[in-house]
Amino acid sequence: VTDSDLVAARSKMSTLESDAKSQKQKLAAAEAERDRLVQANSDLGDAKTRLATAESKLGELETERAEYGSRLAEFKQMSEMFKTLIDSGTLQITFRRGRAIVTLPAGVLFDSGSAELSAEGSKTVAQVAKILRGVPGKRFIVAGHTDNVPAVKEYKSNWSLSTARAVTVLEALVRGGIPSSHLGASGYAEFDPVASNGSDAGRQKNRRIEVVLEPYLTPPPK
Repeated sequence: VTDSDLVAARSKMSTLESDAKSQKQKLAAAEAERDRLVQANSDLGDAKTRLATAESKLGELETERAEYGSRLAEFKQMSEMFKTLIDSGTLQITFRRGRAIVTLPAGVLFDSGSAELSAEGSKTVAQVAKILRGVPGKRFIVAGHTDNVPAVKEYKSNWSLSTARAVTVLEALVRGGIPSSHLGASGYAEFDPVASNGSDAGRQKNRRIEVVLEPYLTPPPK
């Protein structure tokens, strides 16, 4: 082997080592790019999941907003329909727990401690029934409420009094043309107050009949 052969061999060795180093660097770069793409793909999957969740939540919020808007429109419509009775102080239209409610003070409908409609009470319920007949596709829950003063006369408790008053108003609404299948009655005694029972004014507000408007749902086909 001549000196020139050794020089050539060393040159070739140097070239191969340089090429090997270059390939190693390229391999490292390729592996880094692969890892970056894997992470990017994972991040994309996470982003798609978050986007799907956000879109689902947005859809729920839009549905809730539409339902609230519909109920608010219903409340405004009811307020207009009952305007005359509202202006006269006979009743109020309130919006509570997502539902429109016709509120009639017990003093307008009943004598103290009684579940029999007064003459004025019968007239008032008949007027309410006439208006409610113009509200299609609804179910009405008649709810009786009292203050926290114990019941007297023939009623053993405010549960009995509030329920009896609710049934009395329901029966009057039926006589006024509301289908029985669209009505229900319940008594809450003093346990769903709208004011404090610590004052005469508060107790007066709590003694009331509410006609709660609910969607009328037909049963599914068998």
